[in-house]
Amino acid sequence: MNRNLFRINNGILTIASGNEEVANFDFEGRILFYTKNGLMHRRSTDNTLFRLGWENDVRTVVSLGRTETDAIYSRCYELARNFPTDTLNEEEKRILASVSSRDTSWLESDARKITSLYSIKPIMPPDQSSAVYLELSSGTNWNRCTISSAYAGRTIQGKSEGEFSAHVNRIKETLGEGIKAKKGLFLGDPGALDFDQKELLGILDRLKSDFGLPVFAAFDIFTTPKRKNMISYQDLKTHGLDRIFVFLQSGSYKVIKLFNEKINVTETLNIVNNIKDHGISVSIVVLAGLGGKKFDIDHVEGSANIISQMYLESGDMIFLSPVIEEDDAHYMEIMEKEKLGRLSPAEKLQQMDRLAKSIKESFLDMNGRELQIPIVKYDLREAVF
Repeated sequence: MNRNLFRINNGILTIASGNEEVANFDFEGRILFYTKNGLMHRRSTDNTLFRLGWENDVRTVVSLGRTETDAIYSRCYELARNFPTDTLNEEEKRILASVSSRDTSWLESDARKITSLYSIKPIMPPDQSSAVYLELSSGTNWNRCTISSAYAGRTIQGKSEGEFSAHVNRIKETLGEGIKAKKGLFLGDPGALDFDQKELLGILDRLKSDFGLPVFAAFDIFTTPKRKNMISYQDLKTHGLDRIFVFLQSGSYKVIKLFNEKINVTETLNIVNNIKDHGISVSIVVLAGLGGKKFDIDHVEGSANIISQMYLESGDMIFLSPVIEEDDAHYMEIMEKEKLGRLSPAEKLQQMDRLAKSIKESFLDMNGRELQIPIVKYDLREAVF
């Protein structure tokens, strides 16, 4: 790396000092990433700073305290203010001046403005931290799973066409030039896909026209779309829906029964194959450690069996993440009541290895061909918005 580096690419300003420090900003001056000595940090929209690393090929995510966080933010702006401008063109100087005018107080204020745009704290799917979160609906039909704990006590509430239009306009105004750093649009929350089809298609048309970015949506095993048929997904694809994240969590009937006896895992399988039949890519998310030690084998075998029956192909992905039990008091109650036995962090990592191996073997046995898509080990704590 050069002694000093200044680069503008895809709406992101990158400044490097020496071979040790790199800071990334959007054009409004929001800190996105900071790396020092190979150790990466990512700032979330609510101004939390996460230190990202790897352990046994699994992403690790640690939230930093306020003192350390503010020191890093101050250092990022110091890099911007101290960067020499003699070799920069006028546009580069303009962007650098905008970034250099910011400070930690502005970051905190900006975070409050952005988070106020949403009824609850958004949770992004894996690998979508650079997407714009658009809240078409909020809440979920199922409020007792670890993936949906943020929605506890809420039912699905959808925005009217006028409300959603105003919401999008406020987001565009608040993000300003920072929107140039965004790589996609995530249509939230889990109930968004169950929105009235005609209105949903109109929304997709507008989003493509206004942003020109890929559009993503999601559902979990407890909030499967009930109002969509085969033609629905064909139309969603035609109108610009690029990918659907499916929080399967577990393919084991015994594990899912812990949450709700009425949930049918096969229903999720059928929906995924319907989605795939119409050319929409999917990302399947499974939580390692769900069901504890009691259902360890059932969780691994059941998840592999369900996934092996999905029409997965190039462009699809599978994410494996350790379940974070302490983030969901209700799940902790289930663990105690059912005497599930909590897996240690090391045991969860081992289960992720077994899940990956079992998924590949089951897919080969079921389809007579190898699974040709990546299985990514992940930590869902990195999915915060």
